[in-house]
Amino acid sequence: MRGKKALLLVFVMVLFTVLLTACDGGPATNGEGDGEVVINLGRSWEEKSWDPASFTMPMDVYLAPMVYEPLVELHMDGSITPLLAEDWDVSEDGLTYTFKLREGVQWHHGYGEFTAADAKFSIERHGDPEVNSINIENINLENIASIETPDDYTLIITLDKIDVDFMTRLALYYGYMLSEAAYEDGGLDKMKLFPVGTGPYQYDQGTPGTKTEIVRFEDYWGEATGNIDRICATIITDTNTMYSALESGEIDSFASYDKDKTNEYVNMGFNNDPLPMRYCLYLGMNMQLEPFDDPLVREALFCAIDPQVFIEDLYYNTEELSGSYIPAEAKYALKDYLKPNYDPERTRALLAEAGYPDGIDITLWSVNDAISPPPATLAHSQLEEAGFNCELQLIEAGVFFDMCRAGEAPLWLLYNDTPPIADHTMTRYMSNNYPGNNWCGFQDEEYDALVEKGIKAETEEDKAHYFAEAQKRMISFNTLYPITTYHNDYISNSKLSGYTIGPDACPRYHNATLAE
Repeated sequence: MRGKKALLLVFVMVLFTVLLTACDGGPATNGEGDGEVVINLGRSWEEKSWDPASFTMPMDVYLAPMVYEPLVELHMDGSITPLLAEDWDVSEDGLTYTFKLREGVQWHHGYGEFTAADAKFSIERHGDPEVNSINIENINLENIASIETPDDYTLIITLDKIDVDFMTRLALYYGYMLSEAAYEDGGLDKMKLFPVGTGPYQYDQGTPGTKTEIVRFEDYWGEATGNIDRICATIITDTNTMYSALESGEIDSFASYDKDKTNEYVNMGFNNDPLPMRYCLYLGMNMQLEPFDDPLVREALFCAIDPQVFIEDLYYNTEELSGSYIPAEAKYALKDYLKPNYDPERTRALLAEAGYPDGIDITLWSVNDAISPPPATLAHSQLEEAGFNCELQLIEAGVFFDMCRAGEAPLWLLYNDTPPIADHTMTRYMSNNYPGNNWCGFQDEEYDALVEKGIKAETEEDKAHYFAEAQKRMISFNTLYPITTYHNDYISNSKLSGYTIGPDACPRYHNATLAE
């Protein structure tokens, strides 16, 4: 009898272990165990809420695009195609948008059918004081005059003024559709922890910011032909632990910012896909502070930097020249405009002309984080070689940002990101934003006027024109030098295929397959 009890105890313990490891790199990852095919994603950070009103960027919750869907879909080339809205018409005056919504779309967890009332609720809730949305300006709620729902499948949105980016706004993360019934059922607090969407996967369990799991939604309206049943996202804050988890098979993918490690994993046979991060590495200076109030010194600094060395030595030729301070993946980027002018001899001549024949003392500031010191060290070396007497200071991020916003940092190197629509980056360098977001102290009435015309433009063509001219104007002052593009890398198990990466830098696993 004791032997049978002991055998039963062993069996129960084994079964319990299998269940525990289903989402921790155990057998279920390969489609064994309970029959689920599971992929495990590693993340270094995540917001602690599923509420799109609190997202500051698309990747705040990595699994959000698998759970939520907007009315329309944005593609890498900037085009817009139907998603929850099958079709739409725009009035001749460009102010009224009439959407025909897809019928039969089901909410997760039994909350019924998606209707125009849900769409109206999802947009208008950004203005609810209780929600405290940080995306009111992003979705341009102030410009929405009215939202009407004449029937369950018709949504009419009327604007006060023409917004040439309105459809793009609806396609981004602040345009995710939410279930009004689920919100009424659980309120704001529940929604932050228990999302209800219409996507191909529905939330199952976990805590955002720690670990979350989503499972295939069997009633999904669209195409989802892959074999992934469950996706688990685990926050792993220690970089070396992340590497070990990938190499041991505990996780199937993670986003890498270390180009050396990316190169190593590619050589080991892992997949690598660049994520469209809308980042650039740039050197910035405050033209209100000495010695960078002198245009000769600013030009001399530009001639001291060789972007090709960054591309080859730091990025293994995976990056390229930035071309402008608006990264290429952002709307209204001026692509391939700025050409490098590396010439250390000219640097020395310009410094001599500016009254510094023996060089000039400067301090280069940067952030002491995981990715900034290598390029900052390289920039420091190039500046020294070209005739600048340069001191490098790496400091904590909060202190660094406070210095720049206060107008106290004369020269710095940083990775800078731009939202999907470039309005915020264009307006930050307007005269009225200094001190503050205009770290460069750029004061130019012509630039201000061009940006204003772009914001008020009634066609995308006009807006692109004015924004392009504004970028050219700012570049001509040599106050901000975009050195190279910069992308994170999506490293994944070679057995994982069929996923796609959207313009929000988040992978989609609708049609992904994990081979045995």
